[in-house]
Amino acid sequence: MHGLLRWLICALVLVPVWVHAETGFGLMFLVHDSVGETPAMRQRLDAWVAELNRYYHDSQVELHARIVEVRFVPFAARDAREILAAMSGEWDGFGNLFAGARRAGADFIVAVTADLTMNGKPGCGRAVAVNKSREDLASMRKSLMVMNPACGAHTLAHELGHLMGLNHGTLVDACEPGKRHAVASSPYANGFGVGNCDGRWQPGEFGDIMVGGWMGRIAGNDKGSLPLFSNPRVHDPRCGERGICGDPVMGDAARALNENAPFLAGKSRRGKD
Repeated sequence: MHGLLRWLICALVLVPVWVHAETGFGLMFLVHDSVGETPAMRQRLDAWVAELNRYYHDSQVELHARIVEVRFVPFAARDAREILAAMSGEWDGFGNLFAGARRAGADFIVAVTADLTMNGKPGCGRAVAVNKSREDLASMRKSLMVMNPACGAHTLAHELGHLMGLNHGTLVDACEPGKRHAVASSPYANGFGVGNCDGRWQPGEFGDIMVGGWMGRIAGNDKGSLPLFSNPRVHDPRCGERGICGDPVMGDAARALNENAPFLAGKSRRGKD
C-alpha cells in the first residue's frame, strides 16, 4: 500500500500541469455626459466588456478585459479625429488624462459619444492608430479610441484590435486597394474573410471582427461580420465552405494578440505615455 502511495505521489510530481494563463488589461471609459450618468449606462459598459471577453475566449485569445474607471466628461468635439487629438493633447475636458489613467490602472482609454461623426457622417468608432511596433503597443498615447454607444461590443473589439496591432486584412485591401489595410504588427495580424467586392452576398462569404463594417462593401449592409478574431485553428460552419476561420500566413489575429499580450497590459506600471 505504501509503495502504491509513493508511486501516485511521484506520478503527480512528474506529470506536467498546463495552466491556461490570461493577460488582463484595464479599460477606462470616458462617456460624454449627454449620454447620461445612469446605472443603465454602466450596465451597458459591463455588457460590452463581457461580450468582448467572449470574443477573446471563442477565438482562443488569452486576453481578459476589465473596467477600471468610468468618467462622464463634457467634451465639445464630435469628429472622431478631433476627439482623439483632444485626448492625446489632454485638452477639451481631457485634462491630466494619462496621469489619471495610470492611477486607475488603465491600459486603454475609450471615449464614448452618441454624436460621433467621421468625415461629416455618423460613425461607429475610430482608433488613434494601427499600432505596429512594440513601442507603440506599449504606449498609452497610442492606446486611445472613440466609439458610438449604439455600435456596442463589436466596435469596441474592432477598434481595440487596431490598438493591439491588428488591421482589416487582405480581403478589405482587395476591395479598397492602396490604403494599406493589411499592414499590421505582423503579416498574419489581420482580419480574414472570403468573398468579393460587389456588395451582394453569396453563400460562403464571411468576414471576422477585423473585417468589421467592410462587410457592407463585400456582402451588403445587412450582413455583419462574425464575432471572432481570425484563427486558422478555429473551425466554425459560419467560416465559409471550409469552415476554417483564418489563415496561418495572412489571417491569424489570435496568434498576434497572444504574442502582443506582454506589451498590451501593465502600461500604468511602466509609466509610459
